[in-house]
Amino acid sequence: MAGRPINFTNGISTVAKTQPLGDFPIPDPFHSSSNSGLGVAHYAHDFLTTTTGDYTVTGTGSTFALTNVVGGAAILTPGGATTASSAYKTNTFFKFVPGNKAWFASRFMISSVTGPTAYVGLQAGGSAADGLWFAMASGGTFNLVSTVSSTATTLVSGVATAANATWIELAFYYNGTDLLVFANGNLVARAASPNLTSALLSPVFQITPTATQTLTVDFVLAAVEVSR
Repeated sequence: MAGRPINFTNGISTVAKTQPLGDFPIPDPFHSSSNSGLGVAHYAHDFLTTTTGDYTVTGTGSTFALTNVVGGAAILTPGGATTASSAYKTNTFFKFVPGNKAWFASRFMISSVTGPTAYVGLQAGGSAADGLWFAMASGGTFNLVSTVSSTATTLVSGVATAANATWIELAFYYNGTDLLVFANGNLVARAASPNLTSALLSPVFQITPTATQTLTVDFVLAAVEVSR
């Protein structure tokens, strides 16, 4: 890290002085503005620990478990050579609301991109009928796909191309109207006024292997602006 951090020895407040948390020395965790009645509900997981029931795993014999990686990670291991497998956060909490902002980011890798298909993003719990995810075809190329009531639309083609056993970070930011799409921290596309599901969603990781491929997740963040 270059240089020294700036030290705010009296703390940092994000609300007006006249508000109940005006002298609270850290940012208000539930409101993002003193006047608009908005807050940001966020889920961030670095996979240092795990909680029983936090994720639901599909696929006979498939597992989603912590693995020994610097900084923490979890690995989705299919139960068989062709077993479609997924791990999704059990409770749904994320929803696209026109005018409200939303964020998603995840860093992950696939052991081999030759053969399997996979996707990482947001899904309506155990149902793939609604969601927004980065979908990979065999060969490693990711597209951003919006699915609404089982109708899938590719919003952005060629977001990024993954390599075998190599970390890749994919993200999007919804500004209330448009989607800004990022790969490894770089803005790669903007999808104007996309058709997005109104279903409640949660993070999902999915892989359909052709041999013994696995999907390892370093971190995931999903956050949405809510009215409070």
